[in-house]
Amino acid sequence: MLSAPVGWIARLSIGQKLAVSFGLIILLLIGSFAATLVYLSRVNGYVDRHQRITVPAVVTASEMLRNIGDMQMAMHHVLEHQTADDRTANLQTVAEIERRTLTALDTYQATHAARTHPVLYGMLQDHGRADLAEQEDRAIVQIADGLTALRAQREEIETSAHNTPAIAESAYEQATIRTTDAITSLVEIHRKIDVEMKIEGDRLVNQARMIGVGMAGLLGLLIAAVYMMMQRYVAVPLMRLAATADRIAHHDFTAQFGSWPGKDEVGALAASLATMLTSLRERGTALMRKTKELEAFTYSIAHDLKGPLREIEGFSSLLEKQFAESGDQQKKHQIDVIRTSSLRLTHMIDALLKYSRLEQQELPRTRFNVVEMLSSLLADRQHQSASVQPAITIDLPFADLYGEPVSIRQAITNLLDNAIKFSRHTSATVIAIGGQQTAAERIIWVRDNGIGFDATHQEKIFGLFERLHSPNEYEGTGVGLAIVKMVVEKHGGRVWAESASAQGSTFFLAFPDGQEAVSFNPKARLNAQD
Repeated sequence: MLSAPVGWIARLSIGQKLAVSFGLIILLLIGSFAATLVYLSRVNGYVDRHQRITVPAVVTASEMLRNIGDMQMAMHHVLEHQTADDRTANLQTVAEIERRTLTALDTYQATHAARTHPVLYGMLQDHGRADLAEQEDRAIVQIADGLTALRAQREEIETSAHNTPAIAESAYEQATIRTTDAITSLVEIHRKIDVEMKIEGDRLVNQARMIGVGMAGLLGLLIAAVYMMMQRYVAVPLMRLAATADRIAHHDFTAQFGSWPGKDEVGALAASLATMLTSLRERGTALMRKTKELEAFTYSIAHDLKGPLREIEGFSSLLEKQFAESGDQQKKHQIDVIRTSSLRLTHMIDALLKYSRLEQQELPRTRFNVVEMLSSLLADRQHQSASVQPAITIDLPFADLYGEPVSIRQAITNLLDNAIKFSRHTSATVIAIGGQQTAAERIIWVRDNGIGFDATHQEKIFGLFERLHSPNEYEGTGVGLAIVKMVVEKHGGRVWAESASAQGSTFFLAFPDGQEAVSFNPKARLNAQD
């Protein structure tokens, strides 16, 4: 019995099941691709921020450090005993550097500071390092205060001519150091911010990798689930249906197609096959009944016909003896025709019964020694007949054959009888039994040197009651070659003949090599002569 699927899946067709399965797979692939793109865009965003914020910020801070150094050097020249013109030029240089440094500080505060970038500041808060933004703000304030102090001292030196150079230079240098330290601190703070950005980027990459692995795992699970679903709801039911169909093909009508409550194609197929099996059983039962009735009718008719024929043959024998004494040759001939016809009709009925039994009989196959069977057949013929025996040779390239020995013996006996019958008018009857082995078949042929037949009659001679000669020329029932053909075809083989008028005949029996066999070259020769 097929296990019944449950749930909504059972109500779907196979096409709908496949559509749902592939739809889920496509949605999962799209989701994994979208999630990967989102995380990659965030990673790219942090890379872009590193290029737009960190690197320019370090460059700007480095520029401010260089400016502070240049200011200190220029102020040193101002405080040396210089001419008024040189003093004025150096003070203007210091003022210009102060302006550039203040501009750089304003740029840093407006563009590179952490608080000016919500994403960057949010990242610092998520990492618990919001103090870096506060430290950065304090450093910026310290730098601005330092620059303000340096400008105030420059202005005082510029307006006062009574400052002692050593005292003024020392005070300016101390302000410069404080400002330089503040800028160095700002660079260090930004380096720490850059470290946090790299940590966030690595975290995003790991998350993207984990999402990719997770999506791949989910995809694998989904594919496995689809496989199991198709295996359970499609493949296994079809295999069971195929197994049941195979049993029915081998005439096992006790097999059952289990019901399948689903509404898919498998369910429709199971229902159709169950209906077909019911119809086959009914037709098979009716056919078996008709066959038995026909068989009983055949045997009844044969029995009823053979009774009168025996009486006709018996009374004709008595009449033949009576008229033999009277010497009336015409009446004796007429009575002989009646007796011969009744005997021929009796033989035809026996042959027809033999054909009918063979047609209905199963032929269990086995591996047997065909050379021994042929030798036994020829020995039996020698013992049964005291007349002159023809020369018969056996030369087979194999010793064994796969088939049913009794029916094959009957087929070869019929061929031998025909070979002897149609060769009896030759000066010396010669019959040869040979064979040939191929990759798929084992062939036995029987060749004679008799009268032969026209090649156009090759198919006709194997028909039931088909004869090429009248009963007066050659006796026979017209059933022998039909039995030969039936035996070979029930073995799954083929039969054919090659001949020409007055040139003898060769009949071939090809049997499929159903099992592995050992082949060798046994050569047996039996001469049955008087």
